[in-house]
Amino acid sequence: MKVSIQGVKGAFHEEAARIYYKGPVEIAEQLTFEDVVNSVKNKEVDAGIMAIENTISGTIHTNFDLIKQSGLSIVGEVYLRIEQNLAVNKGVKLEDLDQVQSHYMAINQCRKYFKQFPKVQLIDAKDTALSMKYVAENNLSNVGAIGSKLAAAYYGLEIIGPGIETNKKNYTRFFIIQSGPQKEGVRNKASIQFVLKNDRGRLAKTLITIDKNKVDLSKIESLPIIGEPWHYQFFIDVLYDNESDYQNMLEELKEQLESLMILGEYENQNIKIN
Repeated sequence: MKVSIQGVKGAFHEEAARIYYKGPVEIAEQLTFEDVVNSVKNKEVDAGIMAIENTISGTIHTNFDLIKQSGLSIVGEVYLRIEQNLAVNKGVKLEDLDQVQSHYMAINQCRKYFKQFPKVQLIDAKDTALSMKYVAENNLSNVGAIGSKLAAAYYGLEIIGPGIETNKKNYTRFFIIQSGPQKEGVRNKASIQFVLKNDRGRLAKTLITIDKNKVDLSKIESLPIIGEPWHYQFFIDVLYDNESDYQNMLEELKEQLESLMILGEYENQNIKIN
């Protein structure tokens, strides 16, 4: 199984891919999320994996829009607890560090830890794993990096600060995307995009339709439609136990909405927050 990720080997995207596919996968490194989408569309890989939301920083709205525009299907999801680790070249001690590099989000999650080391300058970089790769390849003795244990192992770094993130309940949700809908396995969750008709109470009526068909609305977000000021699209996730209830809901919604697109139907991953 060849899977595209945004970033380099050792990124949290690779960890999520390993969890979903229950073992090693061949990783195709991509510079951007758009490159991930294009690699799947062009059949260069079997699937792609994209972060879609985080419990601290919220939803990555551009990724929802990328998936919608691509015509690809969401076929699965993964929830990964994000543990940030401070890694250095072998023999380097914390007191040797002048700088620590990582993606700005990773740095923000660890600022409380670094308050006890005021001489260490925190430097924003493009990617967590890429920061570790840079420190290792340049054999730096005064620079550390923040990222995953997997990346530290890949690039031969030592972890001198394990689990330095402030919030221990920091999770990221990832989507698995492929060029066609899921053909096998359980399907009890769906991600849907729709646009309301412009009449009074339409959103309320839409929510009532979802509820009366015994479908659980687990997420809803609105985004502006580019080029149409004050006109909005909605992205929702729904959970269902009965396929016929879900299909009935879809048929009713199609009559009520200006447009509706199913982004994917897949198995709900029950997440346990420790």
